[in-house]
Amino acid sequence: MSDDHVPGDETGMPGVASNRSVPGGFVLPLPGAADDPEPTPDEGTDAAAAADPWSSAWDDASWSETESAEVTAEPQPEPEPELDPEPAGWTPATSPRRSTRGSAPSSTSSTSSTSSTSDTPETAADEPTPEAASERTEAQTRTEAGTRSGARAGGGSPASVRPSADTLMAARSTGERRRTKATTGWRKALGLGPGAAERLERERLDRIGRPLQGRKTVMVINTKGGGGKTLVTLLLANYLGRYRSGSVLAWDNNETEGTLGMRAPSQPHHRTVVDLLGALPTITDDPHVGTSELEHWVREQRGLSFDVLASADDDEAMRIIGEDEFENLHTQLSRFYRMIVIDTGNNRLAPNWLAAAARADLLVFATSLKDDTSVVAAKNLDALVSMGREDLVRNAVCVISHTAARGVDLGAGVHTREHFEQWVRQVVDIPYDPALAPGLHLDPSKIDRRTHDACLELTAAVVDGL
Repeated sequence: MSDDHVPGDETGMPGVASNRSVPGGFVLPLPGAADDPEPTPDEGTDAAAAADPWSSAWDDASWSETESAEVTAEPQPEPEPELDPEPAGWTPATSPRRSTRGSAPSSTSSTSSTSSTSDTPETAADEPTPEAASERTEAQTRTEAGTRSGARAGGGSPASVRPSADTLMAARSTGERRRTKATTGWRKALGLGPGAAERLERERLDRIGRPLQGRKTVMVINTKGGGGKTLVTLLLANYLGRYRSGSVLAWDNNETEGTLGMRAPSQPHHRTVVDLLGALPTITDDPHVGTSELEHWVREQRGLSFDVLASADDDEAMRIIGEDEFENLHTQLSRFYRMIVIDTGNNRLAPNWLAAAARADLLVFATSLKDDTSVVAAKNLDALVSMGREDLVRNAVCVISHTAARGVDLGAGVHTREHFEQWVRQVVDIPYDPALAPGLHLDPSKIDRRTHDACLELTAAVVDGL
């Protein structure tokens, strides 16, 4: 036997020195009875086996049972620090942490925890399972609108985070605003967005349809005949009625025989404003009178969403409408119409002309490129300023109607525009259109595309000032 053998050291192999050190100071983890403390009797067999895993006291059955318990043990959530008492039944949704296999005490603890769980079902029912913890976490992090999986997991969220009817309305409104597909032409066929022309038309329609407060009266003026007052009145009433859901009246307030009723497309009867004035006491005294009763005096423009109140064919009959008569008519008609467009005569000193100017919410100057027409329109502007109605003039719109394919005097057109641009809020040009020739019934379905665009801009400019 070698001299290195130490008597009494029998922990190694017989005849071999028990040297567990290697160069560098590393000590091999060989089992040795001298290195490990003896287990006490109250620690039990399991503690002794854990202290010496290579001991022959371990049999195959106990090893298999321990490893099986470690693998199949359900991970348990890590205990939370001691906080304020929570309501009964509340359990924090924490992420369970799995124990490592390299630690024997952890395995023993896991095994005993599993055994304890199976022995006490009441305690196990209170402990959250990994599936429940995951579902609670998902329910807590879902969005305000909610998801179906979150609803199933959490069993419903508080009412404060559920979508309301206002949420649905806002979403639908956003969807409408984001609908940018073209609605006409080849861009619609290809599924493209609207072009510049369609975007401009949509913007004009939005301006026309914006909400207004109260009843509004628009007065179209030019004391020179042939300036396009009647044409502008019919076009404006037509576009206001079409894109503002009706309730629009075009009123011929000419102190003599006007032509508004003659140029209107529909002629269901021939009663005029003088007939309505005679029936006014009955309408005033009856609070239940509606628009259906007015059909006997106004001329409904079928399919165009506006009505026409024509002037009498007799000049003498029209002279009976003075300032008081206009006031009574306007008061009663305002009960049934939200927008009234008034076509005026050629005498700015007439009582009904002055009464209309006092009631007007907005002025529209109608003129053409002819020198005499534009000069008279400018004189009407000066007269209103001297009457103290400069506020109406500053907010007015000027409409220049082109009555020929080529301008009669291009220089006059430039000067007319420059003059009114220094006074009024906006100037709009109505291009020449054979469908708008004097003496013809107005048929909006036959006007040119350029005329349609100009009428949209005119109507939008008028609504902008109301």
